[in-house]
Amino acid sequence: MKTRILIALIATLSFASLNATGHAARTAEEQRAIAQLKAYNTAFKAIAREVTPSVVTITITRETDEDDLSRRRDIPFFQFPEFRGRIPDRQSTGSGIVMTADGYILTNHHVAGEADQLTVTFSDNREYDAALVGSDPRTDIAVIKIDAKRLKPATIGRSDAVEIGEWVLAIGAPLNLESTVTAGIVSAIGRDIDIIRDSKGLSIEDFIQTDAAINPGNSGGALVNLNGEVIGVNTAIASSNRSFIGYGFAVPIDLAKKVMNDIVDHGKVKRGYIGIQLTNVDAGTAEAFGLDRPKGVLINEVLANTPAAESNLRSGDIILKVDGRAVNRPNQLQSLVARKHPGDVVTLSVRRNTNTLTVRVTLGETLPEELTRAEDAPASGGSENASVSEIGLTVRDLTAALAGEYGIQTDAKGVIVTRVSRRARTAGFREGDIVFAVRQIPFRQDIETVRDFERAISKLKKGKNAAFSVNRNGNRRFLSLKIPK
Repeated sequence: MKTRILIALIATLSFASLNATGHAARTAEEQRAIAQLKAYNTAFKAIAREVTPSVVTITITRETDEDDLSRRRDIPFFQFPEFRGRIPDRQSTGSGIVMTADGYILTNHHVAGEADQLTVTFSDNREYDAALVGSDPRTDIAVIKIDAKRLKPATIGRSDAVEIGEWVLAIGAPLNLESTVTAGIVSAIGRDIDIIRDSKGLSIEDFIQTDAAINPGNSGGALVNLNGEVIGVNTAIASSNRSFIGYGFAVPIDLAKKVMNDIVDHGKVKRGYIGIQLTNVDAGTAEAFGLDRPKGVLINEVLANTPAAESNLRSGDIILKVDGRAVNRPNQLQSLVARKHPGDVVTLSVRRNTNTLTVRVTLGETLPEELTRAEDAPASGGSENASVSEIGLTVRDLTAALAGEYGIQTDAKGVIVTRVSRRARTAGFREGDIVFAVRQIPFRQDIETVRDFERAISKLKKGKNAAFSVNRNGNRRFLSLKIPK
């Protein structure tokens, strides 16, 4: 009898816990969580409704040729999503962002820059022929124009204010599905994925990374924040199967907008330059240069007859800030400078030895066709002396015979590396490298002979990293290596 009463009581309580619709009653915490989700749902709907009319589908017609086929045959892991097969379609689709009421539309260079014919379709099925205004392969940005009035421009935000973790929507025409909206978060900023190249092999990459789904056709479309503001131009995907598998990449709108304004106002991009070659500062380099932690970007080389040379920047300087903004990656500095015009002045905070300097640089007007080194020197003399050092490098005085053997210019200065231990190879050294300076702040010594090299190694602190200035095939760089105890 007691058992039957207990079962009946449990059944009664269970029934009482159901609401009028037959569902279990929600706790206050659950109600709050559901309300928050509904708020996101409302926001997503509002953003999609607001932005979709300002994002268009672009139909691209190309007359493919053998050069085109060979250029696109090998697809890298990071890729432009439109390049989805071994042989590109003669007709494909991309996306674009309406920037002005009178018909200027922002998209990617790889979408519209080499098209033979462009057609723009709006979300309400209006269709227009479009003409290419101009494009910039170095940032993968293009501008096209349609003959229309009273269009609804997208609201433009600030990509510099974007933070990792914030919600974003990607809007475009993936897989020929016009006006598609996907959602995700900003998963990284400042990505350099080595996918953009102009005819000279140069690029400016500072991508916003997102896990909002981006597929073939999304390129040129909008990456939008929860304010309904465009913060990026969707451009590339990380994929091994030519479709979305996790990450997409967008050109920051601050950079894209500057490129567009130049194209519209001047017919080309007017981009300032400094004239330096840069590298990251890793933990070993930071120690060798006396920094408390890795920060800034290291100047490998200052090029002659450039604003950098005129401003007395030097190889071995570490740039910490540009106009008060901290920089920790070469592409980040490059992107900030690329938003400036020739004649603009940038203020650099520079670490030199143990001092922090302020250097003002007036940006140059054009990138020289051929850049020369700022420190040309005659070939060093010396004998065939060799040194097998404790750090794992065998070096010799650089002679004409060795220069010929390794294919090195005879006017290079320094000692040539002829053998590399496994440890030194792991640090990045290669046979044929020319070591022309060694430093371990505050110590620094130029190297012209094997004797210079031996003297420098003997003065380095054991158990600490040192930085070696290396000339490899005419390109200068720093390699850091810990000096064994």
